[in-house]
Amino acid sequence: MEENVKELVDVEKGLVSRRIFVEPEIYQRELERIFARCWLYLGHESQLPEPGDYLTTTMGEDPVILCRDRGGRIRGLLNSCRHRGNKVCRTDQGRIGSFTCPYHGWTYDLDGRLIGVPGFKEWYHGDLDRDQWGLVPVAQIDVYQGLVFGTFDAEAPPLADALGDARWTMDMLLSRSGGGTEITGGAFKWTVNCNWKFAADNFIGDNYHSATTHKSAKIAGHHAQPGEAAGSYGRKGFSVITPQGHGYNVQLREEKGDGRIAAPDARQTYQSATIGETESRLGRFRAREVERFNCTIFPNLSISSSTGMLHVWHPRGPLKTEIWLFTVVDKHAPVDVKDQLRLAAQRHFSPAGLFEQDDIENWELSTLASLGAVARRYPLNYQMGLGHERPVRDGMAPDRFEGLVNEINQRGFYRRWAELMER
Repeated sequence: MEENVKELVDVEKGLVSRRIFVEPEIYQRELERIFARCWLYLGHESQLPEPGDYLTTTMGEDPVILCRDRGGRIRGLLNSCRHRGNKVCRTDQGRIGSFTCPYHGWTYDLDGRLIGVPGFKEWYHGDLDRDQWGLVPVAQIDVYQGLVFGTFDAEAPPLADALGDARWTMDMLLSRSGGGTEITGGAFKWTVNCNWKFAADNFIGDNYHSATTHKSAKIAGHHAQPGEAAGSYGRKGFSVITPQGHGYNVQLREEKGDGRIAAPDARQTYQSATIGETESRLGRFRAREVERFNCTIFPNLSISSSTGMLHVWHPRGPLKTEIWLFTVVDKHAPVDVKDQLRLAAQRHFSPAGLFEQDDIENWELSTLASLGAVARRYPLNYQMGLGHERPVRDGMAPDRFEGLVNEINQRGFYRRWAELMER
């Protein structure tokens, strides 16, 4: 990528080149400068309750094992044998005592140490320094409110600093009660033909698309508000973008009615019963005045509070994304609440979700339309609200911009993307 990144992303003018969504050279630079350096979501503590528990995931396109070692510490290990590079773990999750490569039998302990080499004495003559040939570790692993993050960058700032003000909104899902959260119902995983950034861009604060894209679902009664016309652009709220590229939209409750978005009755009852604890932990504003939020934690984790959904946008090339969807619930919530949240998440998103299908079609067609030689001459427009970004600073929430329909968060996302791509 020879040209200056500023020629591809001009945030001051609100212009983004279509090339960043389709060109292989740009994608390879993303893997090196973003996914190999940023803190990335890897899993949830509840998925690794005991020593030997593991799950497999990816950081960019690097396969990774997340496991709990014999001492109870969570570790991240590159899922690639140091001998010929084969995966040493081929299953999604489970419990194991060690990892053995199926190619030549090199065996690694739960902390990544090389502990077994067939023919070590006979064929290697005892010369192989096993201490130098363990699995490559993820440089830093840390946990925020049950969510496990990792980075391959040993010099990256601490996770708390990297998340910054995004924690303010994450806590509304992850810290409602002192009992913590857990993943329920496993994961949905499917692949779509789009660039990963279109998905992250959508969840960071695109309320503009809802009235058009999801109009048919709303006419059918899915997530329609009491008294809300199908296809309306929503209600009051605000947007926040952080220097780290994280962004979120927060929708506030209306003065009339509770304004809940078609949440299951069991969940409404549970939230009402626990709102006192939530207020004691988060304050009145977040407990009683916030309706819901959508956010993207840069680069590829998106969170929606309406049914506790985590989306991970795993890049699989410039034109392909593997989507992983999880549902997060309060650990001590009743079983029927957990079940209804899981089912509501499936109806709303998931491969067959009414909203998910709408979104995926848009992202795929936007990616496809960016492949043409002529199309790539013309940038995409991110100018909504440009020049009208007047932050509100009143202590109620992090510095924010009033309104739910704007492109402030998207510009902040691409500003951070450009900063990292230039370094």
